Amino acid sequence: MTKDAFITAVRTAGIVGEGGAGFPAHVKFAAAADTVIANGCECEPLLHTDQHHMAHHAQGIARALAGLASATGAKRGVFALKNKQRAVIPLAREACGMFGLELALLDDFYPAGDEQILVRELTGKSTPPLGIPLQVGCIVANVGTLASVDAAVQHGRSVTHKSLTVTGEVKQPGIVRVPLGTAMNECLAAAGGALVKEPVFILGGPMMGRIIVDQDALGQEVVTKTSGGLIVLPSGHYLHRNAAQTAAAMRRRAAAACIQCRICSDLCPRMLIGHPFETHKVMRAFGSGVELESEAGTLAHLCCECGVCEHYACPMQLSPRRVNQTVKAALRATNTAFDGSRALREEYSTWRSLRKVPVQRLAARLDIARYMHLETPDLGVLTPAAVRIPLLQHIGMPAQAQIKPGDKVRAGQCIGEIPEKGLGARIHASLDGTVTAVDNAVTIQAE
Repeated sequence: MTKDAFITAVRTAGIVGEGGAGFPAHVKFAAAADTVIANGCECEPLLHTDQHHMAHHAQGIARALAGLASATGAKRGVFALKNKQRAVIPLAREACGMFGLELALLDDFYPAGDEQILVRELTGKSTPPLGIPLQVGCIVANVGTLASVDAAVQHGRSVTHKSLTVTGEVKQPGIVRVPLGTAMNECLAAAGGALVKEPVFILGGPMMGRIIVDQDALGQEVVTKTSGGLIVLPSGHYLHRNAAQTAAAMRRRAAAACIQCRICSDLCPRMLIGHPFETHKVMRAFGSGVELESEAGTLAHLCCECGVCEHYACPMQLSPRRVNQTVKAALRATNTAFDGSRALREEYSTWRSLRKVPVQRLAARLDIARYMHLETPDLGVLTPAAVRIPLLQHIGMPAQAQIKPGDKVRAGQCIGEIPEKGLGARIHASLDGTVTAVDNAVTIQAE
């Protein structure tokens, strides 16, 4: 297949990065690269969706990675997993042999699945601060993304469904596959519902996910192309309490309790690949109320929000990740860019191999260890009565609706097109039915 045909298939299918960022894949894959990497390292604890993809689609993922290598001119293709993923390693090894790819097995540390950490592990190169892996000749694609690429290239299928992990305090943890636009509370019901009377919910993983505090609010959330998981926890859990802190409370605590021990900086995964990011300096500026006027405050732009500082490093149980998020939002609101050094400091990486965060120890700190070994079988495909499909499920501009209320649509039909000269991705109907509403999303009632 030619590069143009490959990119056209990816664009037509509406494929985006399924690992969380949602960058339109046809744009990302159009570049030239030296190395392409299939990321199956499943960054966040408790999530098992990537392993599910590899168990069912290892050959297709490898075939898509080989196609990506051909399209980008890459001489090296690497299928990256963790060495703990024993059930899927033989499948990946066989698939790599079929397509001339390397198999790389990483230790079980967090955040192994962060693309910049993965690039450093596999190539020894560090992506520049605020940069992307392409700047060091690499393209990283999540295994779910590559499974969608294979379906598009081999069978012409568009992205209409998403697999996600439902786990924690539920009757039947597992992997459910649902049409895009399915309400999250229907995913909860597919797992048998919550086991606790007052549940709270995390959309995504425990380190970087978003807390939803009640089931009514959960019903307003829908599955998108970047959804990875639904975790159910009891109200008052550590992660719930942490997320509930106000900015004012975080400022008071930073001023009163931050001891400037710099452990948050010393364990920061981005600092350990040479980025000039020192989280403790942001904490000092925030606690002093000068984050918008000081050079230290603008360091927040360099934070990847992985949460190591907050959930693992800080001995005072402060919230450096959320502080960085708050400061970044304020800096963006005032159009204050980072104007510090973007030079890599290789000496910062001296202790990197000794400062990787073990996932099991991290789970204990997060108070989620009791959920780590829950089985997550395939719960099958859910067919809801209706879906509400957002026209923005990706980085860039919202797709432009191609239908109107009253129209009949078929699953796989394009209902949202990329704006002319805009960055975006196509959106497709996820089931057969009738369009009942079109605003910033398309609501479809199933036939």
